[in-house]
Amino acid sequence: MIKIKPGAECIQGLRWSTILIDAITVVDPPKSGRLVLQGPSFRYFSDPAAQGADHFKIAITGTSLHIGGTSSIEVDVVSQ
Repeated sequence: MIKIKPGAECIQGLRWSTILIDAITVVDPPKSGRLVLQGPSFRYFSDPAAQGADHFKIAITGTSLHIGGTSSIEVDVVSQ
C-alpha cells in the first residue's frame, strides 16, 4: 500500500540481491494517477484532485538464482 498526498509522487525500486529483471510490464494501470516505469523501478504520480483510493498491477519477468519466472505486484494507493 502507498499512502500519498494528492499531487505528490512516489518512486519504488524493484531489484533485490539475486534477481535479474528481464521485463516490467503494466498489467492493470491506475485509474486516476499516472504510472511510469523507469529501469528497475516505478514512479507513481497522484492526481492533484485525488480523493479516495487507486490501484495498479505490474508484472516482473526475470530470474532469481538461475530460475526464471514472472511475479505480479498489486499496489493499493490511498490519498491522505
